[in-house]
Parts: sequence; C-alpha cells; structure tokens
Amino acid sequence: MAKGDLSGSARLAMRQGGMILSSTFVLSFVVNALRLAGPMFMILIYDRVLTSRSQETLVSLFVMVATLMLVLGMLEYTRKRLIARFAAQFQERMEGTILRSASQNDMFATGKAKPATGLDEVDSLRGFIHSGSLLAVFDFIWAPMFIAVVFILHPVLGWICLGGMAIMLLLVTIRMTFMGGREERATAAGGAIAEMKNMVVASRDVVRSQEMNAGFKQRWISRRSTSRDEAIALRDWTGWFDGMSSTMVMLVRYSVLAAGAYLTLQGQLTVGAMVACTFLVTRVLSPVSRFLNEIPNIRKAMDNWARLNRILASRDAVTADVFPDEIGKARARLDLSKVAVRSPITGSSILKTVDLTMAPGTMVEILGNSGKGKTVLAETILGIWKRSAGAVLVDGVNVARMSDEQTAGIFGYAPENATFIAGTLAENISRLDPEITPEKVISATKRACLHGIITALPDGYDTVIDSAASCLSRGQRHQLSMARAIYNDPLVLVVDEPDTMLLDRLPKTIEATFNGILDRGGVIVLMARKPLNLPQARVQMKLANGVLTQIGKISAREAAGRKTISDKVTVLNGNSTGSPHKTGTLQQNAARG
Repeated sequence: MAKGDLSGSARLAMRQGGMILSSTFVLSFVVNALRLAGPMFMILIYDRVLTSRSQETLVSLFVMVATLMLVLGMLEYTRKRLIARFAAQFQERMEGTILRSASQNDMFATGKAKPATGLDEVDSLRGFIHSGSLLAVFDFIWAPMFIAVVFILHPVLGWICLGGMAIMLLLVTIRMTFMGGREERATAAGGAIAEMKNMVVASRDVVRSQEMNAGFKQRWISRRSTSRDEAIALRDWTGWFDGMSSTMVMLVRYSVLAAGAYLTLQGQLTVGAMVACTFLVTRVLSPVSRFLNEIPNIRKAMDNWARLNRILASRDAVTADVFPDEIGKARARLDLSKVAVRSPITGSSILKTVDLTMAPGTMVEILGNSGKGKTVLAETILGIWKRSAGAVLVDGVNVARMSDEQTAGIFGYAPENATFIAGTLAENISRLDPEITPEKVISATKRACLHGIITALPDGYDTVIDSAASCLSRGQRHQLSMARAIYNDPLVLVVDEPDTMLLDRLPKTIEATFNGILDRGGVIVLMARKPLNLPQARVQMKLANGVLTQIGKISAREAAGRKTISDKVTVLNGNSTGSPHKTGTLQQNAARG
C-alpha cells in the first residue's frame, strides 16, 4: 500500500499535468483574441470597403478573416483535446493512488457506485474538466478583453455591457440562494428510482416467488410520482432563470444596437463600429452567461475536491504507523490489538477492545450465539469492517496497510452464507485471478471434493452461475466456498459457521486441508455456535456482548485423545482410525507494536 503524504497527491496530480493545463490556458487567450477578428472585419467592411468601393480590399480582407477562422477552429479543437487528456491523466493518477491506498473496509462500500471511497469524487472532477466547464472558466477570464474593445469604441456601450453582466450575476445569485434544496430532493428522488431498478435486477426471483408484485408496483408508482414532481419543480425554478438570462442577453444586445445607432446619428460612432459593437456584445455575454450557468457545477467540483482531500488525509492517518510494510516470512502470526467496532447505523459497540494472539500453526474455535458479532469479528480480521479502534496484524503487518495482492495471497474466507459473483465456476474459485491456471483451480476443488461434481457438468468449469449459485445444492455451495477460500493456499483461513454436514461427509479431505495450512505455519479461525471439538483447535473462546474470553484450553495430551474428524465418522461404522495433529499454542495477550 502506498505510503506518504496522500493528502497532497491530488495537488500533485494536478501539477503533473501542469504543462497541458498551461498550454490550454494560453490557447484560450489565442482563441479569444482571434474571435476579435470578426468585429474588426465588420468595421473594415463598413468603414473602408463600402466607402472606397474597393473589390481588391474586400477580397484581401475576406481571405485574411477566413484564414484566421480556420486557425481559430483548429485551435479550438486542439484545446478541447488537451483538456480531455488532462482530465484523463488526472483520473488515471488519482485512481491508481486511491486503489493502492484503499484499505479493505474502504472497498465496495455500501451505497457507492465505485469500488473504493474517493473514486466517485475523482470521476466527478474528471467529468467537470472534460465537459468543458474548465474551458468556460478560461473564456470568462479573457472576457474583459472584449469589454475593453467595446469601451474603446465608446464608453456608453461598455457601461451597457457591464450593466447587463451585473443583472445576469444577480439572477444567478438569486437562483443559488433560494434554491431551497430543490436539486437535492430531485437527486434523492431519482436515486430512489435507481434503487428500485437495482432491486428488480438483483431480487427479481424473490419478488416473483414471494408474491411481492403488488407491493413492488405500488412502491414503483409512488417513487416515480415523487421523482417526476421533484424534477418538474426543479425544472420550473431553473427554467425561469435560464429564460431570463437568455432574455437579458438579447435585451443588452438590442440596447447596444439602439445606443450605437443613436451615437451614429450624433456623429460619435461610425456605422462599422456600431455593427461591430453589436457583435462584440454577443462575444462578451456568451462566455459570461456560460460561466454563470457553470457556477453550480463549479461549486460541486469544489465540494468534490474538498471531499477527495479529506479522504486522502484520512488514509494518511491509517498508513502513518510504525508497523512494517511486508510480511517477512511465509508464516502467520495473527494479532488483534484492542480492536473495537461500532455499528455504522446506530453507533453502538459491536466489538469492545478485543485482544487475541495466534501463533503460527494454531487453530482456535470462537463460539457465540447468533447475533453476538462472530461474523463482524471474522470480517474485521479480513479488514472488511472498519475499526473504530485497534489494529489487526499479520506477522506484524497492519492489515489496513496491505495491498489487494497481499491480502489475496494471505487470507481465505468461507462465510456462513456463501454467495458468489455472476460468472463461471472457474472465475469464482480463482477469485478473478488474472493469472489463473487450470492446475491451481483443480487443486483447490479437489481439496474441497468438488472436482468430480464440476467435471460432470456439461460445461465443466465454464458453467455460469448466478450470485446465489442456485443451480447447486446447499452442501455444494459450501464446498465451492471452501474451494474459493483455499485457492491461494492462505496463511490465515477464517471459516464462519462451517457446514457440519461438510465436516461429516468429507472428514479426511477437510482434515487434510486444515492440517496443510497449519503445517505451513498458517492460522485457522473457526466461528461456530456450538463447540466443534476439532483436534486441531487447542483453544476455545467465547464471544458475547462484544467481549472475547477464553473458555477452554486443550493440552497436547488432551488433544491427542480427541477423535479426529475422520474418527467421528468411522466410529459410527465400527472403525477407529485417525491421528491427531499437533499444533502450536495460542496466547490471549496481543502484541504491542
């Protein structure tokens, strides 16, 4: 995981594209300067060509202005390409930084459209830059150049332009000040419709099988009506100001034309200057109007920028520790040091100062009734749940500092409710491994006794399943979950509520799988409601009211006297075979730094 001053990485990404941004700014000046060619052409036509009746001058001026317009078009196209590349490079740099620095509990946060906190903000900033909003800011900066030309032609016309700009600014201020949350309500109502659409996609079978159609239709109509009404209210409010802004542009333009005509009649202005001023007013008010319309987007971009920097600063607090960056050896010592977790909904404590140390080659059974926090503890070890205090260490390395590549090779997780991605069996087993090999997949399925079942399917490992793997039985889903968990030969295996039928049906296979992890110096954490009494588990602990306490410690002699997993089955058949596995010890005090 990246270390360093993450809070400054957004500014650094901007500076790295500084050459492109500076070139775009300079090009904006050239583009706006070339736009003065049109008004100058009008002045010369009316005041020189028509009075001299020179066709040669007319042709020369036309060729000149046509050339300048072609250059203007090419430069306009160039600066749009430059700003698009600047936006893309900024997004690429920031996404790389965020994804490298994101902890496990920041990945795939609930309600987020992107896989890590901060990516939404980066995408919004890229959209703001790429959409041309930044170009509108640049054009507005150079708008005074056109006003200066109008003032040079006649101060009265310049003041009319400034008066029109002031009125337009007042309209935008009123619009923003008295928005009254209309935009937020319209966005929330639109989001509610999106949630309903996602419900149809993800839960259509449940809606159909549980006769929820009537309730779904009623809810859809209600939310659609709310969304429509809020969208209309927002459009009514913004549409009035948009219409008034357009009307003001035309009113100022005609006012300049009328004033120019009056000044021409008084002999204070030429006809060419009058026509040119009318054209210049458009060139003045167009970027101003566009800039004022972009003010809401500019405000959103500033909010996204501030949120992005806060997110990066918070990541600095996580990475600023004294722990090493990488695991030094292929053995796992799992330490939970004063780990506390709060509910993101109620804020109440789920885990309270949990301390646990597991030496390499250790298995522990953590017992607790349903709803006591076993799954939260399991996913906190994996780095999925956000801790309010404490640290989870593997061989002294903070899990929050680990990269995705590290955690994929260290952790294996078999959850209580096995769910999957909509894809092939091979993709699920390999956890979307970019370097997937058939041998590695088959090895995992054989250790879960699933290889024969999969090869019997018409499409084998290419069989496509849904997120619930509804085409498989409950036991086969747990086998698939176990194969996925042990695919990368994890050093830390967390099993939440292991399927007792799986332990009974595949005793020797599961026992060999557990022993293989322990023999390599790994650790296994089993979450269960009732004691499993596996021979490898030398310690039993209880989780209740967010507190983890030791309730039993098995000596090597006692462990040797226990029945192995295979013994539990063979005894029923009149046999008595099996050998215990010797493991290390577990200490309850966590390592301090």
